[in-house]
Amino acid sequence: MRFVRFLTLLLLAATLASCVTSDPRLVSALKKTSVSQIRVETAPDITMGGFFDRTKPDPQLPAVVRTLQSTMARELTGLPGGPVKGRLVVTLHRVDVSSKAGRVIAGNDSYIQGTVRLEDAKTGQLIAEAQSIRGEDKGVRGDGEIGIVIAMAMNAAQSQGEDALAQKLSNSFTRNVKTWLTQK
Repeated sequence: MRFVRFLTLLLLAATLASCVTSDPRLVSALKKTSVSQIRVETAPDITMGGFFDRTKPDPQLPAVVRTLQSTMARELTGLPGGPVKGRLVVTLHRVDVSSKAGRVIAGNDSYIQGTVRLEDAKTGQLIAEAQSIRGEDKGVRGDGEIGIVIAMAMNAAQSQGEDALAQKLSNSFTRNVKTWLTQK
């Protein structure tokens, strides 16, 4: 009896997962454009990830913006491939980048979240908009004395380089924007 319930739930979950559809008007509008320009900006009321003061500028914000701009230019220029030249405007609303110490010692997570607009490059007319695109990188956490030491070592190894965390956030965010731009 339990097995039958399990199979029924599994079949229901598979059916519901396959029912995700996109608005055909959005897909059509996206297919008519091709990203030729990309601009990354921060919202005037951006929320930062500080522990005590969430309005204080994050010292890593310029690196995140710079890295996101270059990653998106490399990965998204020319997508989805239509004849109309488009401008992709990314407005970051939330930025929470853990410090290197917080990442290594506590395994803190980091994320960026923002709005993505695709505009006609000539007229500025809005073609499509995604309200909440998110890029994230989760820290490794351990359990027990040995697990904590291993997690700290893994976080330290993954945090090597000046802008390693900014690159991971940029890759995650860009991947989600690419999925949005090329939906079928």
